[in-house]
Amino acid sequence: MTIALAAALASVRAWTRIYTARMEPAVRDARRSEIESDLWELHEDARGRGASPTLIAIHIVLRLVLGVGDDVLWRAEQLHMRPRVVREALWAGAAASLVFVWWLASTLQAVDRDSRIDSIDVVRLLYPMRPVASVPPLPAPPPPPARRAIKNLEFGIKNSTQHRPQS
Repeated sequence: MTIALAAALASVRAWTRIYTARMEPAVRDARRSEIESDLWELHEDARGRGASPTLIAIHIVLRLVLGVGDDVLWRAEQLHMRPRVVREALWAGAAASLVFVWWLASTLQAVDRDSRIDSIDVVRLLYPMRPVASVPPLPAPPPPPARRAIKNLEFGIKNSTQHRPQS
C-alpha cells in the first residue's frame, strides 16, 4: 500500500467519523461499516483489474469529494427534528434570500451606466487568460492574375484541345 492510497483511505475514514459523530450508536456504526465495506470492495475490484495503487487512491479521493453532498444529505435525513422547526428554518432561509435579492437589485440600480464601462470585468477576473506568445502574421496572398494572362491561358487551353496530335 502506497502512502497516497493510505492517505486516501484515512481521509475517507476521517470524513465518515466527522459526519457520523454524535449520532445514535447503531446508526453511526452501521454507516461506518457500510463505508468500510465499500472501500474494501472498491480496492479489491480495482486491484483485480490491475489498477495501480496511485490510480486507486485518486479514484477514492474523487469519490470522497463528489460524495460529500450526499453524505451531508444522508446526515440530514437521519436527524429527528420536529416539523415545526424545519418549517421555521425554511421560512427564515426564504426571507433571507428575498432580502439578499432586494439588496442586490437596489445596489445594481444605484450604479450609473457610465461607470460600468470602466468597471471590473468579472469574467476576466475569475478566468484570467495568459498572454499568448506573438505569432508572426501570415504572408500576404499573391496578387490575382492579370486579365490578359487569364485570357492567354484560356486561349492556350482551347488551342491545345482543338489541335491534338492524332495517334
